[in-house]
Amino acid sequence: MTARSPPRLELVRLAMPRRVYTQSHVDYVIEAVAEVHQRRQTLRGLRITCEPPVLRHFTARFEEA
Repeated sequence: MTARSPPRLELVRLAMPRRVYTQSHVDYVIEAVAEVHQRRQTLRGLRITCEPPVLRHFTARFEEA
């Protein structure tokens, strides 16, 4: 087995059902993403410490990496 090198970019996909959310919901998400972007130098990554076999993104537990 060969070691994997880290990806050049770590991307996040944001998907929203278009008929469920209002413009104010979208505006809030935009503001939150802008805030994270402004603080990107001070934010640290997370590591999954506990995950269920299904739907791990909803109930996983994390700790700072």
